[in-house]
Amino acid sequence: MTDVFQALAAPQSRRIIEALAANPLTKAVLIRETKLTEASVIKHAAVLVEAQLIKVEKKGRTETYSLNRAGFSEAAKWFGKVGSANLGARADDLAETLGELGTSLKAWLEKKLDTKIEFNIDAEEAGKELGKKLSDAKQSAKKAAKKAKAKVAAKTKKS
Repeated sequence: MTDVFQALAAPQSRRIIEALAANPLTKAVLIRETKLTEASVIKHAAVLVEAQLIKVEKKGRTETYSLNRAGFSEAAKWFGKVGSANLGARADDLAETLGELGTSLKAWLEKKLDTKIEFNIDAEEAGKELGKKLSDAKQSAKKAAKKAKAKVAAKTKKS
């Protein structure tokens, strides 16, 4: 099987995927929509079929191409893994930035109001709270993705 990322490396392949994102298309329409030659569409479509990113249905002499949504799961898993690893570090950076912003805001207000302000924001606590919220959102997104994947699998079995 062709690696998903290798299949998507060529800009022509990405144009084909983008053209098929809304609806299945015949080869003739795909050629017109992507402004690629027939040979180029055939070549890149074959790579995308091998990577299980698109599928082709032949009826007589007409070939209709469509996205194979299940084929995108490999890339989605990889992005999910990399994204979640990066999320914790970004939450820490955000908490630190919020702490600095709070300190700057306090100093600015004290100068403008000419009075001392008690401003109790613990950057570490804010970071922990933000991390928890992000973790909850990630879990919710995973559940939604699992439901969507099951729905796609059910539709795929029907076809």
